[in-house]
Order: sequence, then structure tokens, then C-alpha cells
Amino acid sequence: MPIKIKMNEPNENPPRRYKWPWIVLAAFVLFVLLAIVWMSFAVRIVEQERNLNPPPPTNSSQWPL
Repeated sequence: MPIKIKMNEPNENPPRRYKWPWIVLAAFVLFVLLAIVWMSFAVRIVEQERNLNPPPPTNSSQWPL
């Protein structure tokens, strides 16, 4: 005897709400934020190293002394 479901009967099995997509999304957002912070520190260190010994000025009025 087949079971017939009428249109007005409520669905007994509500759709499942998975938690793992939210965990994956949170991990991805955290990864992007940490990558941005890490790159900003790396860029700052490289800029400090380049500005430590700036090239001599190329003003032709002071050359040769």
C-alpha cells in the first residue's frame, strides 16, 4: 500500500542545516585576513630595509666636488 502525501500536510523532515559550510567560510575569511596582515608586515620590513641605505642624490650641481 503506497503512502500518498497530500499538498496540505506539513513536511515531517525539515531540510537539514549544515554547519560545515559556515566553518569553511570562517576559515577562508580568517585565512584572507591573516594573509593581508602578514603581507603588510612583510612590505613594511622591505621598505625599512630599502630606506636604510638610500641611494646618493643625483643632483648634478654637487658633482664633482
